[in-house]
Amino acid sequence: MPRPKAHYSLVLRNHHTGRRLRLELIDLPFATSKSFRLRVNGQWAKKVPVASKTAVVRQLRAWWVKH
Repeated sequence: MPRPKAHYSLVLRNHHTGRRLRLELIDLPFATSKSFRLRVNGQWAKKVPVASKTAVVRQLRAWWVKH
């Protein structure tokens, strides 16, 4: 089965440690709302498997503020 292509992708890099976080949003088939399936570092997301762009950005912002 071919790997689905990402509609959006975001790469975050910690320049002190060199670690990278790659987040990809893949379109859901036959979806009427704009929700996306999430892939983190090449693996399907387990905690939040499906989310909108707004939910993803809110969660990233909360993580940035926390760290």
